Amino acid sequence: MPEGRVLAWTFSLALLLAAAPVAAEPLCPPRASVPTQAEIQQAMLTARDRGALWRFEKDGRRGYLYGTIHVGKAEWAMPGRTTVNALIDAETIVMEADPLDPGFAAGVTAPAKPHEAPALPAPLVVRLRQQALRSCVPWEVLRSMPPMMIAATLTLIDAAWAGFFAEYASEMVLAGYAWSSGKSVATLESTAVQRAAITGGPPGDQLASIEAVVGGLEQGTARTELVTVAEAWARGDLDDLGRALVALDATERAGVERTVVGRNAGMARRIAELHDGGRRMFVAAGILHMVGEGGLPKLLVGRGFTVERIEFDGRVGLDAAHGVKE
Repeated sequence: MPEGRVLAWTFSLALLLAAAPVAAEPLCPPRASVPTQAEIQQAMLTARDRGALWRFEKDGRRGYLYGTIHVGKAEWAMPGRTTVNALIDAETIVMEADPLDPGFAAGVTAPAKPHEAPALPAPLVVRLRQQALRSCVPWEVLRSMPPMMIAATLTLIDAAWAGFFAEYASEMVLAGYAWSSGKSVATLESTAVQRAAITGGPPGDQLASIEAVVGGLEQGTARTELVTVAEAWARGDLDDLGRALVALDATERAGVERTVVGRNAGMARRIAELHDGGRRMFVAAGILHMVGEGGLPKLLVGRGFTVERIEFDGRVGLDAAHGVKE
């Protein structure tokens, strides 16, 4: 990858992070920092492949499928050379949704309509407000969001105590790459589908999920579970991810079935449609969408694709002067 391309990509990541406020109170969760030029250069020297990458092929045309993580560490933000090679080879970057699309953020956080969300019991509202206070987020910022979105937002903020930040999520890095490289962007799902994945389900199920999330935040188990998944992602360990899912309690497993597994068939159908369009794609979706018999790799095989996992070779660093493709 030419040096200018890499620097433009990583500078765009810095721009994405620049708007993140710095906590004024020492008891607030840490915030993601904006990387300096020296840190960007160091990241290029220490970049390594993480996550899981597959090559798929059908009708003589290839593409790539990549399992992402929705939080990350600064040292994970720069992809390794095998992943970068796949990105360079692709003509279109495909994500679940485009995090840089202002309409996406507005759509998923818009106030819930009466049919979308349950009325929260007063004690549960108090507990959510306590978590917001603990996270140094004004309740006024959260209160108009759908309740499930409030719970999800507080969970992501809580991960910062363990050094994991939404600003370093794979999707943010990939969107920055697409923007800086001039590659086209496509999405697997509409904003409405993404919103429904977060806020959908019967009111009673939503209440149970919110109760479970708040309890996990209060007890510290939500952070532990998120870190477990994130570190398994970094290793590309799908077996560990499968075991982590099995270890969830019944309420959490039901939530995963609805918000993750239940969307896989639609994603696989969309990938097939985009592939039929003829452009070589790098398709990115959350790593949990890749796990098990109902995961995207297996579903694509069922649609006539040849799918092969690309094993990472462990090499470290990007060759910014001459590119990494060999």
